[in-house]
Amino acid sequence: MSRLRRLGHGVKWGAVSTLTTAVLQLGLMALMARLLAPADFGLVATANVALRFLSYFAQLGIAPALIQKPSLEEGDVAAAMSVSLSISTMFASAALVLAPVAQWFFEMPMLGWVMAALAPNFVVAGFGSVSLGLLRRQMRFRALALIEVASYVLGYAFIGVGSAWFGAGVWALVLATLSQTLVSVLLSYACVRHSLRLRHSRHQRHHFLSFGGKYAMVGFLEFLSSNFDAMLIGKLLGPAAAGLYNRASLLANLPVDKPTTVFTRALFPMLSSLGSDRDKQSLGAQVSIVAVGGYAFAVSAGIAVAAPDIVACLLGPRWGDAAPALTVLALGVGPAFVTHVIGVTFESLGKLGLKLRVQVATLLALFLSMVALGRYGLVGIAAAVVIAEVLRAGTYSVLLHREYHLPRPYWSSTVVVVALAAGCAGTGVELAVLWAPAHAPVAIRLAADVAGGAAGLALAILLLRPVLARQAAVRQLRAHIRLLDRFLPAV
Repeated sequence: MSRLRRLGHGVKWGAVSTLTTAVLQLGLMALMARLLAPADFGLVATANVALRFLSYFAQLGIAPALIQKPSLEEGDVAAAMSVSLSISTMFASAALVLAPVAQWFFEMPMLGWVMAALAPNFVVAGFGSVSLGLLRRQMRFRALALIEVASYVLGYAFIGVGSAWFGAGVWALVLATLSQTLVSVLLSYACVRHSLRLRHSRHQRHHFLSFGGKYAMVGFLEFLSSNFDAMLIGKLLGPAAAGLYNRASLLANLPVDKPTTVFTRALFPMLSSLGSDRDKQSLGAQVSIVAVGGYAFAVSAGIAVAAPDIVACLLGPRWGDAAPALTVLALGVGPAFVTHVIGVTFESLGKLGLKLRVQVATLLALFLSMVALGRYGLVGIAAAVVIAEVLRAGTYSVLLHREYHLPRPYWSSTVVVVALAAGCAGTGVELAVLWAPAHAPVAIRLAADVAGGAAGLALAILLLRPVLARQAAVRQLRAHIRLLDRFLPAV
């Protein structure tokens, strides 16, 4: 029960920060899209893609390694700090050296300067990874939520928008990124005033190098899978197309990414603390897949239908070419976030080798799909991404079934949940699109789309109550959370 209450506490505070930052992000995105050109976003997006080649190894999974370790001994924090600072400094230097190479490869003037300006972020984030890891390990979700909101507001609402307003162009995005990271690190260290001593044993250092190295490799391959499309567009189609695709990808993922991230940030330390209690681990995984899957597929269906209104309202008239890509990318959001939840379960078990093999196969599938569909431009590349995500989600589901021997009725009822949630939400948005007057302001049309999708999702939840009530995992959870008695019918 205490773990369930902690998970609920984490989700509650995460929801507060998520809702706040999501509203701010949408508002600031709409504002900055009118202050900056698509090429500015494309330039920073390409720089971030190039730098993230290094960032997964620069951070080396220090925070997850701190969370996953069964118990912390004296010297473990020092070992984490030593490894983090050493590796992040090395990769910050590598970023400076590789900046001109990236500018030559992508054929984008100013790309090298943007990368060089962002390189110090490696060291700052490396210092902060220990504090953030300790906060998550201690399940101090309120502090994490406040840090996330404060750093985003100071970084983007003040520094980013202010710089863009005074004509800083692409440098407004650079300054926003740097200031957000710095504020986050300072606030997290203020909450966890851990020792800055670096004395530790070789054995302690080995844990972070071993677990963190595998974690970083998995993250790097996940990064390749999720950013290979952006790299290809930046190389072949230029910064303007890269900016269009970047904004479409953000709009497709943002409404699901924020809530799911909140949930999994709380779920990972909880599952890690369960150790060898496989029954409770299985319970957590089953409930998580149903909750995240139903929500993610419903939202993605709504976005796919409302894509033209979303782009017109949030980005403005210059971004109309992003709408077709957004329609296709939205179809991959559901599978991607189901995969994310299952991946968190495997991380809590320490099965990083398994994740590594799946990511290699996913990257191969993505490459082959892009070879076949790349000639169709942004839409073809988006379709290749969706195909790879569906294959990865199917593979992860099979592996999870083998790990926990989940009952077949669970999977069939989960498919019903996902299909009905997506169908009702998508239909609700489609009806709103058809009924809203064509001459109405686009903000009114988008509001009608959101209302239609919400009504469809509410209908799906009502219809799904008997299905959820029969799931064994939900029945076990119901015994601990009395609030579910008001929602679910008796079976």
